[in-house]
Amino acid sequence: MLKGKSFRVVIALAIATSFGVADTAFAAKRNGHVTYEQAWAKCKKFTDALARDAHSQRYSRGAACMHQHGYRI
Repeated sequence: MLKGKSFRVVIALAIATSFGVADTAFAAKRNGHVTYEQAWAKCKKFTDALARDAHSQRYSRGAACMHQHGYRI
C-alpha cells in the first residue's frame, strides 16, 4: 500500500515538474527578449511607414511597439 502511494506521488511530481519546465521554456522562447537597440530598430522600421507630419501617431505607434518588447518610453 505504501509503495503504491509513493509511486503515485512520484508520478504526480514528475508531471508537475515537466509542465513547469515546459512553460518556462515556452515563455523564454516566446518573448525572445531583445536589447533596447534591437527593439528600437524594429520599431523605427515599423513607424517609418507613417507620414512625416503624423508626429503623434508615430509616437504612439513607436511607444506601443517598444512596450511589446518590454520597454517603456
